[in-house]
Amino acid sequence: MKLFRTLISLEDALKTILSYVKSPEIEEIGFDDALNRVLAEDIYSPVDSPPFDRAAMDGYALRGEDSFSASLNNPVFLKKKSSGGEIGEGEYLPIQTGMPLPKGSNAVVMLEYAKESGDTLEIFKPVTPGKNVSFRGEDVKKGEEVLKEGRMLKVHDIGMLASLFRTKVRVYKKAKFGIISTGDELSEPKESFDSKGERKIADVNSYVLEALVEKIAIPYRVGIVRDDYEEIKNAITSSLMLKNCDALLISGGSSVGKRDIIADVVEDLGKLIFHGVAIRPGEPTGFGVINNKPVFVLPGYPVATISAFEMLVRPFLYAMHGMKEERRKIFAGAGKKIPSAVGRTDFVRVRLICTKNEYYVEPIRVSGSGILSSMTKSDGFVIIEENKEGIEEGEKVEVNVWEW
Repeated sequence: MKLFRTLISLEDALKTILSYVKSPEIEEIGFDDALNRVLAEDIYSPVDSPPFDRAAMDGYALRGEDSFSASLNNPVFLKKKSSGGEIGEGEYLPIQTGMPLPKGSNAVVMLEYAKESGDTLEIFKPVTPGKNVSFRGEDVKKGEEVLKEGRMLKVHDIGMLASLFRTKVRVYKKAKFGIISTGDELSEPKESFDSKGERKIADVNSYVLEALVEKIAIPYRVGIVRDDYEEIKNAITSSLMLKNCDALLISGGSSVGKRDIIADVVEDLGKLIFHGVAIRPGEPTGFGVINNKPVFVLPGYPVATISAFEMLVRPFLYAMHGMKEERRKIFAGAGKKIPSAVGRTDFVRVRLICTKNEYYVEPIRVSGSGILSSMTKSDGFVIIEENKEGIEEGEKVEVNVWEW
């Protein structure tokens, strides 16, 4: 059974794949373990932040109006507040960054613009009321929505949670993705030579897929499986049953050659939904279901595998984890014409060039499915839709920036 000559569109393939997304499970974890986890709730501030008016600089708290006439040639002199109560006219108190603003004061003069001698302060530059003061609720007001459900938490989000005393957060549970590379010709990167002293071909795909998956899910790298029906069948069964993977990524053996048997194995163990997508690179990509678990059949060439991952696997990965943010994109002009054939969707690796505060893109010249350097030399990729005959020079395009 060699099906992949029956190609379906990227749109239909993606629609089919996303129809198999199940509602993600939710768990509660400590905020300090939540980096790169996807929020399963909206976060509202229970407090004003900061909780009081505070000094934004080291210096001296005072009434700003008492400093209005200050200058280098005509400094203003204030007296240090000696006891409790509000700071009154002509008085000051030393203060450090973050300390509550003393009652009665409304500004802070920086250390650089004043000189303290005993209980007297000499001011050389005026400050207006509110100057160098961080007011209560200036950062976040009580009841304000600060983080939305579906957001992948970043470093600064962890800081925000800490500032709001949110020690526990609800996040979507990470799925486990099994990763298999197939091919008699493959070897682990550490095994670079065979018994005859000839160079081997390193398994690239399982390591690349592991790195692509691990930011949002849990990768389980099975490693290399030979082009043998029973070995492949056992690896798939073990991953889905014994290792309890939620989904499976299999690279290699997806085309129509003698040793390309992955589609047959998937069909025999479950159901092959489609095999062959009108994308370049990545045409031999397939998708099936075994025991109600999604199985992606990906091409053997690394660039084709990455292309298929970005266009088909990543959207599935995001959806099954409740992720609602899109990847970072930049709009840029095409520095030269980028050709494409109507009837397929092209994944074009591009280099970003910034000239006079404008971005331009140029395609990587050597861009075959096996040319991995076309990825390392690029800054991102452009998708050319199947009904479009290339991109004209100067035309604005949307560049998907690498997030690795």
